Amino acid sequence: MKFLARALCTCLLFLMPLAALAADPVAFVSDFRGEVAMNGAGRPSFLAELLPGTRLVLGRDGSASVMYVVTGEEFSLKGPGEFVVTRQGVKAEKGSAPSSRVPAVKANTAILVQTSRAATASLRMRSAPAPKGERAGPAYPVGAKIATLQPTLRCAGDAGASHSVVVTTTAGGEVFRGSVKGTSIRLPVRLAAGQGYAWTCAAGSGEPAEARFETLPAEAIAAAEKARAAARTFPDRVLFAMLLQEIGAAQDSREVWAQLAEERPDIPELAGLAR
Repeated sequence: MKFLARALCTCLLFLMPLAALAADPVAFVSDFRGEVAMNGAGRPSFLAELLPGTRLVLGRDGSASVMYVVTGEEFSLKGPGEFVVTRQGVKAEKGSAPSSRVPAVKANTAILVQTSRAATASLRMRSAPAPKGERAGPAYPVGAKIATLQPTLRCAGDAGASHSVVVTTTAGGEVFRGSVKGTSIRLPVRLAAGQGYAWTCAAGSGEPAEARFETLPAEAIAAAEKARAAARTFPDRVLFAMLLQEIGAAQDSREVWAQLAEERPDIPELAGLAR
């Protein structure tokens, strides 16, 4: 009897990690339009986790993109049709077989899971009060690492006013001084990779406000530029936003989420990711 009990315990200990593995998502929903239902429960959330056996039903005008975790492969589904998620890919049970491709950028698994859960949480926070408007002064970049050497600096405040901008190294050397009618200016000079900078912004004859930022190392900037050039579709831009998060350019990542949120108001999770 004791031998049987020990054998059962050993078997359970062996099966527990397998059960946990089976519960891990194999893919995520990276885009959808029109009538799309998941497991008969209605619209999936943005970046919804997909387990093997998940069923997606698309109406005549429905479309969806499914991104696989391990391979990075993307499957494009078009309705009408019924589809099932397997470990190897998405299979059509009714309708046209999905097309597939491997994007230029592959999502980091940890960042993908983190973003998926943040998107889901953002839906629960939709009733939270909206953040207060930006104060006058630097708005981007502010206390962040950035993935470009020629950023477009943005001031908060009156869009009809003239703003003076000064950029210096953290050691105090002046890099740029100029003015702009409006609130944004693309630096006409290239910064150095992996360096810290300070910049001030002042409206008219007002008192300047200061912010600091840092450029990422050259390798990270090269990766970001490659991903930016490849980001032609909505799912590509989702991957780009996650890559920026991965390399440490959190404010740049939020800027991309904000652009996507403006373009796709039908996906409310995007606004939450932009905050």
